Amino acid sequence: MIRRTVKSASRTLQVLELFSEQRRPMRLHEVYTILDYPQSSATNLLKSMVIMGYLNYNRVTRTYLPTMRVGALGSWLPGFIYSDESYRWLVGEIQRRTDETVGLSTQNDLFIQYILLRAPEHDFKIVPPIGTMRLLVDSAGGLSLMSRMKDSEIDKICRYSNYYQLAEGRRFDSEELMRDIRWARQTGYAILKNKPMKEVSSISIPLEETLHGIPLAVGVGGLADRIAKAQYDIIATMRECIAEFKALREEHAYAEAAE
Repeated sequence: MIRRTVKSASRTLQVLELFSEQRRPMRLHEVYTILDYPQSSATNLLKSMVIMGYLNYNRVTRTYLPTMRVGALGSWLPGFIYSDESYRWLVGEIQRRTDETVGLSTQNDLFIQYILLRAPEHDFKIVPPIGTMRLLVDSAGGLSLMSRMKDSEIDKICRYSNYYQLAEGRRFDSEELMRDIRWARQTGYAILKNKPMKEVSSISIPLEETLHGIPLAVGVGGLADRIAKAQYDIIATMRECIAEFKALREEHAYAEAAE
């Protein structure tokens, strides 16, 4: 069984993501050409979004542009996700010390999702957009988070990932997955080489706490050859920063209790 998205909802979000990428007013033919939609479907969709107040239509230039209502939808998120500055410190400090891309990720159903990313200034990087999702069973972040789960829960995640064909034809072997999980449990970190593409590798460590009940992991990713050469230094740095992160949080909690 393939789990498919609802077409109308999927297309609405794809239109908004297109504007996020292009960052400019766009005409109808640009939208349906880039997204490969039928012209009639694109026309009806954009007009509906105008009526609902999420797109502005300029009759003079015949262009569309998202309105502030789109931004307002997520205006509450920064306070929810980043209410504790220590998470930003953790990601920023690991990035500074490793000079690689660092991300904070959460579990989202059968996936992980990046909620905070910090990239290096050098060109030797491939940085995913904030909000990118990867399968739990096929990502270093997912392996690290699953290392804290019961075997029965991991088996269910693997079976569901295969049942819904979430990897476009690929199937995941539960025994192979459990070998990776046991490694992560033994070492305290997960490493995935040459994924999601051959030239990229990543290392992830689970945080022993949650953000509003959501499990978290922090990871370092970059070009495979760079990660391979510095692998053990990266792991040591991540552990040092996580220890400092926990100490900072304990100090903050103590100070709050004393007030």
